[in-house]
Amino acid sequence: MSKFKDYQFYKESNNEYKLLPFNFNELNKSQYILTNLVGQYIIIKKNQLSKFIDKKLSFSEKLYNDLKSKHFLYDDKSDVAIDLLTLKTRTKYRKLADFTGLHIFVISLRCEHSCPYCQVSRRSADTEAFDMSIETAYKSLELVFKSPSKTL
Repeated sequence: MSKFKDYQFYKESNNEYKLLPFNFNELNKSQYILTNLVGQYIIIKKNQLSKFIDKKLSFSEKLYNDLKSKHFLYDDKSDVAIDLLTLKTRTKYRKLADFTGLHIFVISLRCEHSCPYCQVSRRSADTEAFDMSIETAYKSLELVFKSPSKTL
């Protein structure tokens, strides 16, 4: 058996590629940005976007290979494309299954400071109406300890 493929294997044919999930947004009147699930992006011209979506790109075009390598399309010669995209997606979203390890409680709005990172409104120190009740504090802690996260 020969290690080389016959001519038909390499022969250019149209409509053999399939689109993978992606989003696109117009950058300006002539360019679009395409993004996908794993954070890859590519900027293409409006006419290239139409050609891509209509499956009229030739496999010999640079854009075809760029879109293929960034997981915007796959073809019959992409034996690992779906598996690789699945692995990258699973890796990217893996932490969602663990939920969160960080919990922030705003227990009082009584603060005389105006820290730029803090969401607490500035209230006078004598305003106790906005304090968290002890019951709410206990319920909040119960929720924290129900978290599937390995670290809190």
